[in-house]
Amino acid sequence: MSGLQNANVSAVQSSQSTATNSEKRQGIVYSIILDETHPYLKNREDSKNKESIFIGAIEYKLTGQLATDEASLPIAYPLDKNFKTLPVKNEAVEIINGAGGTTYYKRIGPELTPFVNADMNAISKLFNPVKADTNTSKDYSKVQSTGITRSNTNESAKYDNYGDYFKYEKGIHKLKLWEGDTLFESRFGQSIRFSGYNNDEKKYSPVIIIRNGENADSKKLLDNEVTKEDINRDGSIIAITSDKFQLGFVPGKVDDKGKGNFETKPESFENYPDKLIGNQILLNSDRIILSAKSGEMLFYSKKNYGFISDGGLSIDNKGGIDVSTKDNVNFITNDRDFAIHSGKGSIFLGDTELEPLVKGTKLVELLAELIDAIVAQNYLTPSGPSKVGPENLPTFSKIKSKLNNILSKLNQTS
Repeated sequence: MSGLQNANVSAVQSSQSTATNSEKRQGIVYSIILDETHPYLKNREDSKNKESIFIGAIEYKLTGQLATDEASLPIAYPLDKNFKTLPVKNEAVEIINGAGGTTYYKRIGPELTPFVNADMNAISKLFNPVKADTNTSKDYSKVQSTGITRSNTNESAKYDNYGDYFKYEKGIHKLKLWEGDTLFESRFGQSIRFSGYNNDEKKYSPVIIIRNGENADSKKLLDNEVTKEDINRDGSIIAITSDKFQLGFVPGKVDDKGKGNFETKPESFENYPDKLIGNQILLNSDRIILSAKSGEMLFYSKKNYGFISDGGLSIDNKGGIDVSTKDNVNFITNDRDFAIHSGKGSIFLGDTELEPLVKGTKLVELLAELIDAIVAQNYLTPSGPSKVGPENLPTFSKIKSKLNNILSKLNQTS
């Protein structure tokens, strides 16, 4: 970063002689007013109960301004009130005089990476700042007239760096551009791209890509290299595509060879698309939460839809579940159990002429008792009681020994 930073400071220094006579001048950021705790608001009576007006403004010093009084730095407001991109301390900005004496700022300058385009020592190099207090200017004039050098002329520990907690993050790269692109890039690897030709055929195919976070492999590139969105590896991404743009989507975590760790295949999904091309929307992240707080959630699909997961599927409903289909319903458990636990509720199979199901164990017990009763029966005759049991008693005994064969070895009911 040091080469670019020095180039930025040199460019600012060379512009000092011409910047002062223009409505657009260059300044260096001393601080950014982020909230009501900023010292600028605490020290100003006219800001009481109006703090929100100043949020997003900066304290700055013009590059051609050699005075060293930091106690009364001017402020400038964001040029676009609806789109704010905040600079950091020590960053060069364009200062623009507006109507009514209001001053605005806009971020400017070349950059090697979107993360930062400021020299962290710009204030020290350009202004050689002294300690800021209420008597700074007066005291400095007195000391300067004596020819004695102040011991606190350069307080780099106070003025250097990019802010209180903003640190340089290595590995954030600029995005590749295609002709006609509109691109919004933040410092942190977030971006929104509006493109028309970022497809292999360079044919007009409008695309919107929203990305949150540059992926780890891309961060390994050299600082001067550019990257492009990776729908599989970037932190979270939404791609809205059309026509010739083809999504190279790979399910699961994707390694540096482009192979995903997803194990489950879409075996039940008929006509799974072999190319993800045309008008489509992809949302890819580690976790996705969809919530309808007070209304319905509706899913429409003209063609097939499916759920493919390496985990399980569960549905927890306070209300009931109604399924209406005009084709067969198949459950394939691949040698796993299929259980319906209805508690004291009923299970109905069919919808006309319903009859109760038979309990297998009870049926076996009753048939065994019936056979025993048949075997033990005898009759009263004029000559006295008959012989106990029928002549074919062994046949009944054989039937009794086979009763358990009517019980299913897999399926049960209560």
